[in-house]
Amino acid sequence: MCILKLESCWTLITWESITGFLNSSFTSSLSGALVGALAGALMAQRIADRAKQREALLQEIRSTNAAIMVAFTISNAALAFKKQFTKDVYETYKTKKTELQEFLMLRAQGQQLANLPFEFQADFRTLQMPLVPIDVLRTQLYEKISASGRPLAAVAALAGSIASLIDVIHKRNILIERFRQLGDAEQVHLPAFYFGMPYGEGHVNTEFSDAIEALYSQNDDVIFFSELLSIDLMAHGNRILGDYKKLAKVKEERIHRVDFTDAHNRGLMPDAENYADWRKGFPNAVPLGDPGP
Repeated sequence: MCILKLESCWTLITWESITGFLNSSFTSSLSGALVGALAGALMAQRIADRAKQREALLQEIRSTNAAIMVAFTISNAALAFKKQFTKDVYETYKTKKTELQEFLMLRAQGQQLANLPFEFQADFRTLQMPLVPIDVLRTQLYEKISASGRPLAAVAALAGSIASLIDVIHKRNILIERFRQLGDAEQVHLPAFYFGMPYGEGHVNTEFSDAIEALYSQNDDVIFFSELLSIDLMAHGNRILGDYKKLAKVKEERIHRVDFTDAHNRGLMPDAENYADWRKGFPNAVPLGDPGP
């Protein structure tokens, strides 16, 4: 009997002790301290995460600005090459080829002496592609910038266009050297070789004519894709800058803007409609000439 009472007393005392302890000022202070410490730790982690995010965005802004300037450097090099060489080579060649076709038509109609030679001055200038930092640009796009979609496709197309332009310049230079080494018996066929016209018994060699066409079109491709990539990078940079300003509340950072208005006014930019099919693959991309604020 006493044992039962003692057990009951013990049970009562233990429950009262526990509830009293839990309701004591010491426990309340300890609980408050734990809650405060947890809240402080969460706040510190949040601040650290925001700081890390700000730093990541700032680094991407700077990488994007660097990529914009590299793309602009490539486009300027391609525009200068077209202005100084390609445009003149192509237009002069097309003019002379048209003159040759008219000359041969008049001869066929009997309005031109059969033995009268067609006189022209062949353009045997050898060309060299300017060095452009395409490898640097690819590294920036693939490794340092979070852009996706059309910018990645554009840098791949740009790299391919540069490689093709280098190849066609090399091929044209080889053909020019071959023309210079023609023997006396072959010199009579030089206009046909040069302009890709029939000669002999129905022979046609269009290597040089094809090279001239490719020289012009590949130069335009480099210009177009480098301009397009610059526009896409500016739009991407402005989006990243907007995210950064929400966290950093600063106004010092800017996205570089590049302007192709002068090149358009000079007639050096290719017609964007020539690339309409390629652009259809990216219907949600920014319009040409609209990189954002």
